[in-house]
Amino acid sequence: MEKAYAQLRREILSVRLQPGSEISETDIADKMSMSKTPVREALARLQTEGFVRAYPRRGYQINPLTISDMNELFDARSVVEGGTVGLAVDRITDQQLDELERLADASYDKRTLSNLDLFIGANREFHMAIAGSTGNQRLIEVAKRQFDELERYFYVGAQSRDINTQTHADHHRIVTILRQRDPVAARKIIVDHNEETRRGLIEIIANGRNHTPLGLA
Repeated sequence: MEKAYAQLRREILSVRLQPGSEISETDIADKMSMSKTPVREALARLQTEGFVRAYPRRGYQINPLTISDMNELFDARSVVEGGTVGLAVDRITDQQLDELERLADASYDKRTLSNLDLFIGANREFHMAIAGSTGNQRLIEVAKRQFDELERYFYVGAQSRDINTQTHADHHRIVTILRQRDPVAARKIIVDHNEETRRGLIEIIANGRNHTPLGLA
């Protein structure tokens, strides 16, 4: 079951399985060359995590992306990351800051999925490293859950436009402020970064530049 779960989860988070699309245990089992039992168990687990919904006698649907859901997630992210970076200012080490600088240099070519995976992974590592520097396990778990829920939106944004320059500049500014140990400036820049990402996604949706369906609910 773990193999089926990990593969399905990766396909969903990277939007290789399109939001809103319908899938069946049989199709997934055939694709993965395994029996339906581990696939059924994996789908049940993904349902409890909010990534799929089940329809009796019909199969499953990948939960769609919606603007209202996106806004709720980004509102929550601003609150959590704003508080997290305020703690990180006093706790992050110079060695951890050097690692953030390395992660901030990540770039990608949106035409290459494997390259995009590495970029999205580095973005996740960057923000999780800030959370990790607080030493607060509850904050770390909340941040991890938020990134799981937001990752599909990040893929949509990165596939639809080149965000290399913006992300690179924002991440390096965040590291600079953290080195200055200024909690007020750190909260402001992390929230501004969050809002810039949100605005970019709304622009993509409004202009119809992505090929992934996003609902207006």
